[in-house]
Amino acid sequence: MDQSAKRAYHHGDLREALIEQAIASVNAVGVDHVSLRAVAAAVGVSPSAAYHHFADKDALIEAVIQRGFAELDSFTLTRVSMGKGECNPIEVLRHSANAYISFAVDHPHLFHVMFSGVNAPPRPEYIEGSILSVLAHLQSEYGFAETDSSLLESVLLASVHGIAALVIEGRMNRDQVPAAVDMLTTIIVKTPEKELHSQ
Repeated sequence: MDQSAKRAYHHGDLREALIEQAIASVNAVGVDHVSLRAVAAAVGVSPSAAYHHFADKDALIEAVIQRGFAELDSFTLTRVSMGKGECNPIEVLRHSANAYISFAVDHPHLFHVMFSGVNAPPRPEYIEGSILSVLAHLQSEYGFAETDSSLLESVLLASVHGIAALVIEGRMNRDQVPAAVDMLTTIIVKTPEKELHSQ
């Protein structure tokens, strides 16, 4: 690595370069085959320079996970915004589910790492209202208790997550995803969408 590149990293963002390379490495070979030293070498800096930003591989992977969720949120928000201003909670969830699955299928190793821990990120603000509306609808329609809201939300997420897993594992064709998501929303919402929209 030449001196000008070293100065660029010194004044610029070596931490960012390490995260980006770690994401690329995770996507390429999976987290088990990624090391902080290998990431540093790929970026073109010494291991000591990398350790200045990350204490160990776990710290680097934690940064990768945070970045992964940020990219998932950005990707999903873009897909929701493409819904031409639709405010129906079911439509928001449908777009979100399709985006979630697309992201998972395009980045299977990164997706696995993101959901390998126990601490889930907070619910994105842009989907907050839709989730609460759907949960309220399901509680009313099926008699679920309000105290079961968290579990009910996890069940809905598990359904979408499961579709993503089936596609990644080759047990479902990717072109079937939109129809599968439509089936899922039809199953969980028995009453007409206009009734849900008015809640």
